[in-house]
Amino acid sequence: MSTENNFDFDLGVVGLGYVGLPLAVQSANSKLKVIGYDVNEIRVSEINKGQSPIEDISNSELETALATFEATTEQQKLSMCENIVISVPTPLTDYQPDLSYVISAARTVGENLVKNQVIILESTTYPGTTLEVLIPNLERYSNMKAGDDFFVGYSPERIDPGNEIWKFKNTPKVVSGINEKSLLKIKKFYESIIDEVVIVNGTKEAEMVKLLENTYRHVNIALINELAMLCKMLDIDIWEVVDAAKTKPFGFQSFRPGPGVGGHCIPVDPEYLSFKTRQIGKPVRFVELAQEINNSMPSYVITRCSELMNANEKVLNKSRILIMGVAYKKDISDTRESPAKDVISGLLDKNANVSYLDPFVENLNINGEEITKIETDSNLSDFDLIIIHTPHSEFKNINFENISSLIFDTTGSEFIKNAERI
Repeated sequence: MSTENNFDFDLGVVGLGYVGLPLAVQSANSKLKVIGYDVNEIRVSEINKGQSPIEDISNSELETALATFEATTEQQKLSMCENIVISVPTPLTDYQPDLSYVISAARTVGENLVKNQVIILESTTYPGTTLEVLIPNLERYSNMKAGDDFFVGYSPERIDPGNEIWKFKNTPKVVSGINEKSLLKIKKFYESIIDEVVIVNGTKEAEMVKLLENTYRHVNIALINELAMLCKMLDIDIWEVVDAAKTKPFGFQSFRPGPGVGGHCIPVDPEYLSFKTRQIGKPVRFVELAQEINNSMPSYVITRCSELMNANEKVLNKSRILIMGVAYKKDISDTRESPAKDVISGLLDKNANVSYLDPFVENLNINGEEITKIETDSNLSDFDLIIIHTPHSEFKNINFENISSLIFDTTGSEFIKNAERI
């Protein structure tokens, strides 16, 4: 890419996690010169050695990218980048948006900002963050004017860990800018690394796109979870209902019931939307009801398991329970906001002895207690109850029909026949 200031790097990525590292690797493999900045020294060292900390980027992909990409803890190098993308976490703290990482990143970038740089926020947040939080901090620490001295926009990330079809490059990218010059520069940057760029009129619209995408999923998952509970009471097989309904080629998209919602996006994004709408005195009641339903699912799972055990003359107290899969989705190690944590916590409160089996998760700590991990070749019949939480592909190799334990399946997996289902 050509630069007005003869920058040494085409891109600087702030935050090398689930969003930032794929962006950095894809950009480097698109022949851009890239710096990745992170405060985690261990992560930076591992990346520079070609050791990827996330599943979506293989070590070989990372090693190839390192030809034009380097990770660093030296924030001064950000001043050498034409484009800077901020992709830091935006967690919830006490159910309130926590923008401390965004504010810290804005200060770091602002203190090293030079004229004509392009600053893009990708972190999930509520509408107005770019204008109300990012830009004031950038201007404060740089003593420059956004839109004149440097250029700013927002582009929501669309990373889907474990998705083998829609990867970083072929997933359309929504972009925005605070003025026309910002937008043109941001559009040009993303067009150099992504197949399709979609323009929206402003940063608030782009921020809202991300919230809509995941609130849509959140609400529909809540709908199917509520129907699952209703169908149980009516003695209806919800899984058969869903499978039959999805044969309709129009007007219906299939969602499946489960133990709750996990990952950084679906449980978190609707809270950001609720936070913003409450500020204007207009709560999104439909969304908040969905949150209530999905948040209740781990408790519902425990209740159903207790009923299953009681029907077989067993009790949860001091029982041996195995949770199969604790990641929030199959074939990845990401446990962020995983419902498994709430299920395990609830079982521990009922004095159950809980272990887990997950080929992707090396250790799991719940409320300060280290949960025992067992291996696939262990005798699964040693447990009073097995809860299938995450349908990892590896579990298809297990002959569940030879397991004498009670089995409660939250996933509706076809390879498990002898289980009580959610």
